[in-house]
Amino acid sequence: MAIYDEQTDDEKARWYSNGARFYVEGRPRYPPALIAASAAAAGWRQDSRVLEIGSGPGTATQDFAALGGRFTCVEPNADFLAIARDVLAHFPDISFQTSTLEQADLAGPFDIVLAASSFHWIDQKRGVQRIGQLIAPDGFVVLLWNKEPQPVAQQTKAVDEAFQRSGYPQPIERQSRDEVAQVFWGLSKPLQTASFTEKLFCHVEVAEDYSVERFVALHRSLSPFLALAPEKHTAVAQALIENLSALVGPTIRTTRISAAHIFQRSDRS
Repeated sequence: MAIYDEQTDDEKARWYSNGARFYVEGRPRYPPALIAASAAAAGWRQDSRVLEIGSGPGTATQDFAALGGRFTCVEPNADFLAIARDVLAHFPDISFQTSTLEQADLAGPFDIVLAASSFHWIDQKRGVQRIGQLIAPDGFVVLLWNKEPQPVAQQTKAVDEAFQRSGYPQPIERQSRDEVAQVFWGLSKPLQTASFTEKLFCHVEVAEDYSVERFVALHRSLSPFLALAPEKHTAVAQALIENLSALVGPTIRTTRISAAHIFQRSDRS
């Protein structure tokens, strides 16, 4: 979390610019079962008024928009929003603001506030206060999370060696399913107050095969890689592709944990 905490609002807004296209290429979508469970728990309707915080390139937006709803997507990164406008062009009822939640010009109330792998980027005091101001009485907050995909046990040693040879140690911490679930649960602590009631917390394990090129794209979208000096990005990425191909082969078999955490406003103020 230190990388996030050290960023100013302006730095956060630009943080993913160098990795925007790699984010789209490498980051996984959310499991359909998790989308369905979240929508059911939040009482999603065709006319639900939805505020999405940190919508990025529309990764989760497109799956929820297929269920209906009127969306306001708030995203500070202009490069992400350019991608999202294209990805979501066929949905008629989505508007965008290039802004942080804390600075956005928003008119509530919203029935649902959605944050997909973005809740940790908002100011944990001002942001939660803003959610409280904008959410409808009995409205829902839907938090989604994806743990970074990591290689299966049989490939772990070879993948780690490929990263070491490339001069960029593997940055993804290896954790058990229960450990990841506890991390995701803990990230919602700012909402665990008298103003919100927990309605659902669930998590699933997902297996997915990655090509070496996509696996490297995934890493190019992660904060530790983005924190490298920009002039090093291309050389490190090429070294990763070459070493992974030599030591592991063309395919990286991965697993990840995805989670949903749903809260309902309960103070009715």
